[in-house]
Amino acid sequence: MQVSAGNYDIAIYPAGSNPASTPPAAEAKGVSVPGGANATLVANLTAQGRPALNAFVNDVSPVPAGKARVTVRHVAAAPAVDVRAGGTPVITGLTNPASKSLETAAGTVRADVVLAGTSTVAIGPADLALAEGSNTVVYAWGSQQAGYKLAVQKLTGMSSGPGGVPAGSGGLVDDRFPVSLVGVSLAGLLVAGAAGLRLAARRD
Repeated sequence: MQVSAGNYDIAIYPAGSNPASTPPAAEAKGVSVPGGANATLVANLTAQGRPALNAFVNDVSPVPAGKARVTVRHVAAAPAVDVRAGGTPVITGLTNPASKSLETAAGTVRADVVLAGTSTVAIGPADLALAEGSNTVVYAWGSQQAGYKLAVQKLTGMSSGPGGVPAGSGGLVDDRFPVSLVGVSLAGLLVAGAAGLRLAARRD
């Protein structure tokens, strides 16, 4: 949903609980949402396995013709990881909750996530369809106990070719987004959190 620009206190609670009497599972105070912002707020685990909220700004700037943007975000209860495309590391030493983007030729890429500096696969492999003029945001999430998975968020409309208009999808989640995650956009602010949680936001 869209909201007015401003600063927000955001918290998540167990489903069905009363926020007035229940401590939040995780919270983020003073989250700034400027006008026209396109960002993602993720409810996830820290590297040590504690609940956390992390805000990411989505890059919806124009993408060169024939290219696609890929953004990888580490939000799993895990140490540093490398991201490989076709078996070759393209992002190395990514730590929770860091994010990194790169541009590549549009098409399908087979990717996996390995423990940093090793060939030990933690997630994948998975085929990612990278559309021209899009930003495919990949989240590495989960824990060793529950398992590690990938979630994919698609941002489109950034083609540089004739007729292309730089824009975002407002943080809409791809149909393949795991059912154990939910997404809600807040004025370009997408909230992706664990199912069974209730979100409350207060604007200053």
